[in-house]
Amino acid sequence: MPRRRGPNTSLAELLTEADISAAELAREVNRLAAAEGMSLRYDRTTVAHWLTGSRPRGLVPQLVAEALTRRTGRPVSAQETGLTDDADESHEDEQRSVLQNLVVLARTDADPARRVTLLQSAFRQRSVPGTEAVVADQPVGPSRHRAGATGAEAEWVRFMVSHFAAGWYRYGGGYARAALASGLGDDVARLLVPQALPAVRTAILSATAQLAHLLGEMSADAGHQGLAQRYYLLALDAATEAGDRHTHAITLRAMSVQAVRMKAFRYAADLADTAVTTAVPSGSGDLQAFVLVQRAHVQALMGEHHSAYRDLDEAERSLGRADERQGAFFHYPRAGFAYRQGQTLHRLGEVRPALDVLQYAAAERPAHEHRLRALSQARAALVLLEQGWVDEACVHGRLFVEEYPFLRSHRCTLALRELRARLMPFRRLPEVAALLARLSSLTPPTEPAWGFPGI
Repeated sequence: MPRRRGPNTSLAELLTEADISAAELAREVNRLAAAEGMSLRYDRTTVAHWLTGSRPRGLVPQLVAEALTRRTGRPVSAQETGLTDDADESHEDEQRSVLQNLVVLARTDADPARRVTLLQSAFRQRSVPGTEAVVADQPVGPSRHRAGATGAEAEWVRFMVSHFAAGWYRYGGGYARAALASGLGDDVARLLVPQALPAVRTAILSATAQLAHLLGEMSADAGHQGLAQRYYLLALDAATEAGDRHTHAITLRAMSVQAVRMKAFRYAADLADTAVTTAVPSGSGDLQAFVLVQRAHVQALMGEHHSAYRDLDEAERSLGRADERQGAFFHYPRAGFAYRQGQTLHRLGEVRPALDVLQYAAAERPAHEHRLRALSQARAALVLLEQGWVDEACVHGRLFVEEYPFLRSHRCTLALRELRARLMPFRRLPEVAALLARLSSLTPPTEPAWGFPGI
């Protein structure tokens, strides 16, 4: 029989501090669970049971802690709620180096038998990582050279970055994620152990940070938000060790995008601010545009319209002044910029200009980038439906249907569900009925689910 526990005074005290009722906490946990792809139906009686000593399973203690974090304005750990005995929410061993932690995480993720434990973590707001220790283009590593990784091997790691980035753009985060984790945990890890010339080691470290970033993006796109966050944080640490401000800024921006999707807007704003500050010394116009347009989007979501317009204008002036380096992390396609610009203009109430750039993004995505094309078509269709322009929305909806079978992407599955829900009020129209039938025939992947990474 399970051990009986006394009243949970810790949770009761947190409810008082947060000025939140049992019913309000239950509703907030349900909402956070939905963002994690879970369906919960908690109410005040559930919280009453927790207060008397019962404990929920799985991700729920972390969701409760996140709900209380948002209400109190300070970090609340799952252990503080009295709903778990787990004192370590970081999942990383402080005695290990950044690279050792990354390798352990990747090897565990590549093993189907052990991966399950990694998925038992939820998105949590954390302190925003600073950039004081990141000094751009400074070689790191051992001062004495002996046989180790070579420039040719550094080129191979960079190829891995471009290969997996291209695959994610095309097919979504649910494909080949374990293959990337295996490659990072095995082949790349061996290159990081031996001594090497500082410039070679710096190049490999930077590419390793980018691989960790991609694992974060793919994990988020597959619906594993807590795991994605762990990869992002390790990508930041690896970029710091490599002296790579560029990748550091891109990863902060990705974390801001994730925070927006998880409705943690203040946290998203802090991350976006730090990304912009980090990107300033780089001199890359495309990087400036990439981080500024995200900050503008967050500002629009928070009602800061003047700041949003200012950042949008500056981002557009910066776009096109690309870094001379080649690869997935050094060029921001205009279609990608237009997608985020359209989302921002829509939040600012500029519907017609938003539709113009969203439709440009949908039309200009390369034909092989199925995931990016699907999301662009879905976003244009949803804005058109919001305005009641059904015929034009159905055109984009049908194009979404053509892209979806190629994908294993939880985010695209969410777009599918939202599109179906928004079409239902118009279901008596023949073109809508036909589109709904096609959408209903699409089979989501069984598991919730490669320019710059992201859109």
